[in-house]
Amino acid sequence: MLNNRIRLIKIFVFLSFASLLAALFYFQIIRYSHFKSLSLKNSVRTIPLKASRGSICDRKGLILAKDDISFNLVLIPQEIPNLDNVIGRLAVITGKPAPELKARYKKNYKLPFVPSDIITDIPPERAFAIEERLIDVPGAFIWAVPKRWYPNGKIGSHVIGYIGKIGDTEFKRLKDYGYTTRDLVGKSGVEQYYDAYLKGDDGGMQIEVDSRSREVSRIGFKEPIKGKDIVLSLDLGLQRFMNSVFEEKKGACIVMEAKTGAILGLVSSPEFDPNIFVSGKSHDRVRVLNDKGHPLLNRAITGSYPPGSTFKIIVAAAGIVTGAVKEKTSFFCDGIFELGNTSFRCWKEAGHGYQNVVEALSHSCNVFFYNLGKALGVEQIYKYGLYFGLGSLTGIDLPQEAKGTLPNALWKRLHVKAPWYEGDTINYSIGQGYLEVTPIQMLKAITIVANNGFYHQPFIVDSIGGIKVTRRKEHNTIFKPESLQMIRRGLYKCINDRTGTGQNAAVEAMAVSGKTGTAQSGPLRPCHAWFVGYCPSEEPIVSMVVCVEHGGKGGEDAASIARLITTYIKENGIIGP
Repeated sequence: MLNNRIRLIKIFVFLSFASLLAALFYFQIIRYSHFKSLSLKNSVRTIPLKASRGSICDRKGLILAKDDISFNLVLIPQEIPNLDNVIGRLAVITGKPAPELKARYKKNYKLPFVPSDIITDIPPERAFAIEERLIDVPGAFIWAVPKRWYPNGKIGSHVIGYIGKIGDTEFKRLKDYGYTTRDLVGKSGVEQYYDAYLKGDDGGMQIEVDSRSREVSRIGFKEPIKGKDIVLSLDLGLQRFMNSVFEEKKGACIVMEAKTGAILGLVSSPEFDPNIFVSGKSHDRVRVLNDKGHPLLNRAITGSYPPGSTFKIIVAAAGIVTGAVKEKTSFFCDGIFELGNTSFRCWKEAGHGYQNVVEALSHSCNVFFYNLGKALGVEQIYKYGLYFGLGSLTGIDLPQEAKGTLPNALWKRLHVKAPWYEGDTINYSIGQGYLEVTPIQMLKAITIVANNGFYHQPFIVDSIGGIKVTRRKEHNTIFKPESLQMIRRGLYKCINDRTGTGQNAAVEAMAVSGKTGTAQSGPLRPCHAWFVGYCPSEEPIVSMVVCVEHGGKGGEDAASIARLITTYIKENGIIGP
């Protein structure tokens, strides 16, 4: 009997050791890699510390965007001995309902050692007052974090842009450059185009945690590095003034230093307040996103419009360079142009009489350009449109620039599935039909005339981190100064002659040259109003484009806006020494 018991004990002991050895073999040998990996992942954690984003300033150093400090009340879960007790005390200190605070805590909870936001964006005085009463509340702290701020609201918003949470598509594209799913990234404007410079390098703390994710010790610390500051070519005073004259209108207006390409002011109206994407209420963001006026669309570089009579500058240049018109070449305008059974009218029903190219530009005579367009043909008009930069990007350092549409016979065959007719050419010659341009393209075109044949690529950013951005000195075109002289004379007369269509753009004691445009935009809708020009006429320093959606005649609203802006530039010493 005793022997049987001893035998059973031996068997039990043997089986126990065998089971233990089997378990050790399974966990130590077979599942070694798996548990080693888990152990490494679970023992060391990294807490990110966000870097401040670089500031954006205007050309005089005035702040357009910067990171401010946001004070948040946070709870560190692992340091809370009794959650209900802590929440109850915080409710007394902050005056907020305890269930609301608890709900925020649970919503923002990530890990035991990661701060969980309870209240964000607390005013500094209030934050300091709360902090003084937190000494006896374990796990509760006032936490200062960077927060984007746009001090001028909507002024210049289409240049500056805004930031928002990184999207799935953006993350896939940027993850190899150190971006994480928690990052805020530029969504438009300079914020987007120069995001890599502005974002800075995040820092962080490495801590060792136990099996329940509680902090055991701190292993390492990396200081976050602020992003680079960016200085724009923009003048905030001019930008603010341009905004004010465009109030309640739709469209775009750009002012540029003609000899450098530096953008001094750029308005796309309507604009938006970028602050609502940082800390605004969600219904404000929804309102902007659903606004039928599309305030997020940068009309200055993305909006495509028929240019109307401003395109006559391109057709005139084509005629002069090809020899289709000479200084004394004239066409008779009786107010109508016949092509087969179709009549094309001049805007002046009684006609302009005999017009040469200088007079035709000054008076914006349609019949002259119908005749010239017919003589040139579609392909010559298309070719010279390309020379002026239409149908292609200007290369401005802002995102989402559009190419517009510069048609020819092949384009129509591919996109409209129809042949090109001579009537299309007649429409083309006055900037109508399939032709669509962006305001920045027309600014480039008028600048080529202002500079007697050369231009600089337009740009917004002047320096990054204190280092001036290097750009190509000059882009030369096929146009020689002598081939543009007749056009320059026509543009001068357009503003300064009593019969010119652009008289409303004239400024006292400042010679201005330019061209108006009135572009049809569909039946029963008002035309788009255009003005392109430069000043002073002899030695241009600035060039300008104004486009008012459904603004009527270019010689009225658009030219009047140009006069106001030019006057501001003259009186405020925006340019020159």
